[in-house]
Amino acid sequence: MFLRRRNRDEVDIWPGFVDALSTVLLVFIFVLVGFIASQVYLSGIIFDKNSSLSDVKGKLSDVCRLLNLEKDKNTELSSKNDDLSKQILELNATVANLQSMFDKEEALKNKEHEAKLSLEEKIEELTKNLKDVMAALASEHKTSEEQKAALEYIKKENVKLNELTKLSSYRSEFFDKLKNIVKDKSGIKIAGDRFIFQSELFFDSASDELSEAGEQQVSELAEIIKEIGAKIPENIKWILRVDGHTDARPISSGKFSSNWELSASRAISVVKSLIKRGVAPKNLVAAGFGENQPIATGKDAKDLAKNRRIEFKLDER
Repeated sequence: MFLRRRNRDEVDIWPGFVDALSTVLLVFIFVLVGFIASQVYLSGIIFDKNSSLSDVKGKLSDVCRLLNLEKDKNTELSSKNDDLSKQILELNATVANLQSMFDKEEALKNKEHEAKLSLEEKIEELTKNLKDVMAALASEHKTSEEQKAALEYIKKENVKLNELTKLSSYRSEFFDKLKNIVKDKSGIKIAGDRFIFQSELFFDSASDELSEAGEQQVSELAEIIKEIGAKIPENIKWILRVDGHTDARPISSGKFSSNWELSASRAISVVKSLIKRGVAPKNLVAAGFGENQPIATGKDAKDLAKNRRIEFKLDER
């Protein structure tokens, strides 16, 4: 009986323990769920960040690629700009050269015009003198041999001046046609009434044999000579003078003992080539001057090249 009472009076703590344990478990589960939810949320944010970072890296790669392309384009444009600058400098030099040639051509035309006016004045003066002589002869009826000789001389001079005037017009035509052919070629210039060709356009160094390019130059010249020569009347005596010139350096070829012989042989080679192409030998003259008629006094390669030349001049015989 005592034991039963004791059991009834004894406090039972197990339900409370279970409730406390359940509460703790629920709290743990809630915390665990919150932790998991936060982890999921953070994982999403991290994934989004990584995705954004990948996008940024992709865009950065595209930007770098575009920058490299722009850099290549800039390099290419710089190269093209340098090329254009060089071309502009070359064009300016060409324009200056053409302007110089134009000025020389104008000066030559003015000189020819003045020469023509001078010839006309001489013709007019001789004609007047002829009339005066004829009038004097008619009035005085003088028939002496001296007067006849004077009259004959005046007539001949008058004819000669007329021929010179005509030859001057043919020379102008010759110059115009030859200028049209050589106007775009380097190594050729006009000095007064002469055309000057660099020797390298016709011959190799220390040689008197025409090169292939030289044969072509002579062929073009021969066609002009034949065309102009066919128009010149028989009573007008004319020649094409071919002059050979060298620089001052001693000749090193065993074929020639001096520059004089080399220059003369080159002029003769040009004349022979012209004859082969149909130009009459009676209208050709070859002359060699060696290094004795320089047009440049310097000693550098540029001046030496200027002195190595072949000159052509249409002249009276």
